[in-house]
Amino acid sequence: MIGYRVSCVCCDTYDPADVRKALEETLAHLNVSLKPGMRVLIKPNLMSPVKPARAITTHPTILEELCKILKAAGAEILIGESAFYNTDQAFGVCNIAPLSRYAKIINFDTEPTRIVPFEGKVGAVPLPEILFQADFIINVAKMKTHGLTGVTLCVKNLYGCIPGAVKQGYHKTLPNPRSFSRFLIGLHREIKPQLNIIDGVVGLEGEGPGASGHPIASGLIVAGTSAFATDIVAAEMMGFKPEQIYTNRYSGIRRTEIETVGSGREVRKSFKKPLSANFPYLIYFAGLLPRSRIHFTPERCVECGLCGGKCPAGAISFHPGPECDHQRCILCYCCMEVCPHSAVYLREHWIRRRLRDIAKTLLQVKRAAAGSMRRTFDE
Repeated sequence: MIGYRVSCVCCDTYDPADVRKALEETLAHLNVSLKPGMRVLIKPNLMSPVKPARAITTHPTILEELCKILKAAGAEILIGESAFYNTDQAFGVCNIAPLSRYAKIINFDTEPTRIVPFEGKVGAVPLPEILFQADFIINVAKMKTHGLTGVTLCVKNLYGCIPGAVKQGYHKTLPNPRSFSRFLIGLHREIKPQLNIIDGVVGLEGEGPGASGHPIASGLIVAGTSAFATDIVAAEMMGFKPEQIYTNRYSGIRRTEIETVGSGREVRKSFKKPLSANFPYLIYFAGLLPRSRIHFTPERCVECGLCGGKCPAGAISFHPGPECDHQRCILCYCCMEVCPHSAVYLREHWIRRRLRDIAKTLLQVKRAAAGSMRRTFDE
């Protein structure tokens, strides 16, 4: 039974006219109704202060054209974010500051907060009070891979609502993708975005979600009123099996319950996956294999100290260059996220690498055999 609709619209460039047309088509598909005077809060992905061309953050043209549509509808517009570091600088470098002519720009790090009770180890989470004062929340994510969660899309983007350094501490409390993903589901339950949009015009593949990833032209804007349904469809379009992403798996929504509409609904890409994303055959015994390890490229490192400062486990020290204590490291990939110079990388153990190659060969053989059988039946 169909219970959700996701819009998938082709958009190959950040030309304002193309983006405006794609967004208007998206809103029409989803029957989004905006009333004059509504207070609308936009939550983009501004992970760090990087230029839009690097495809790490929500592109400012997406946000500007969305603001124009909201303004025409008579909405009061807010744009709020807490970057992984230096949010004010991120507003500037990501070209969001000029949007102050349409919207009030809000740094969640300095806003009054409400303490929200959570189950389990976390206990309680501070969230900006403004989230609960908005009439309508639009969650505008970026189509990216992610070392810990596989992808970062709509549900993961809400992590940026948590102000300041509190975010990195939760990685130590919730060190594995399963517990962290359940926490994200609880976070979504509190924030309840009414519209979710993914900027997939140019996405990020490989060792995302930061500077270690690589831009990929994906030519899509994906959106839905359900963050989970939107993520399930987007993950599939990126080349993942939706259930490989724990937030998708735990959502309780099946792919068969989702209707896709729009010019891009048949588009399928093959995003290069992060090394930490287990190959399907290996996922069941991945915990028994030797761990991958964080390493550094000395030629790229400028010894800025960001990686050590953001490590929730305190596993990185400088002598004078960075070194990782692999016993303390929890593989949260925060160091890889924040490094602006792509100097931090994940080195896969040779046993994992060999098994991955074997699994890949087996899958190729299986697909070839299936294709041969189909051709035999066709004949």
